[in-house]
Amino acid sequence: MIIGTSGYSQNTGELDKRNGFKDIKLITDIKSHTGLEYSKDVKDKPDHAIYKAKKGSYKAIGDVQILKLSVFTYRDLVYKIEVTTGKNEQLYRSLEKAFGKITSSIASKNSGWYGEKVSLVYEVEGAKKVKLIYSSKEINRIIAQDKKKDIDSLSSEF
Repeated sequence: MIIGTSGYSQNTGELDKRNGFKDIKLITDIKSHTGLEYSKDVKDKPDHAIYKAKKGSYKAIGDVQILKLSVFTYRDLVYKIEVTTGKNEQLYRSLEKAFGKITSSIASKNSGWYGEKVSLVYEVEGAKKVKLIYSSKEINRIIAQDKKKDIDSLSSEF
């Protein structure tokens, strides 16, 4: 007996392998990305900053125009990339081809692909826009380690 399966099963290994969007890789130094420029610090979060695409950089995904690109950093490490585009069926189909069938949660209203190291959330914004949010799951461990180092350093002062 032969059983066929869909070509769109989850392939989160591919998501982890790509580790980001285009040449912007998660958990890399922001200074290594020449197409980005500093935008602002994140309010109420020390050591966090937001960068945006320089004029002429990161304009499209194939034929789909990028409306906005924001890159979030912690101590100059990229941990989140937000890409806003126009709603496009081909973009959605391409994501499913690359990463498999999308996982949806009615409770959290999130849809996306979830690897061991990277998650990609597909968020519909109104009738005409989509936001793709690439996030590193490693950043929470890095921040916790830094806090522990800070506490250890401070406690040695007594």
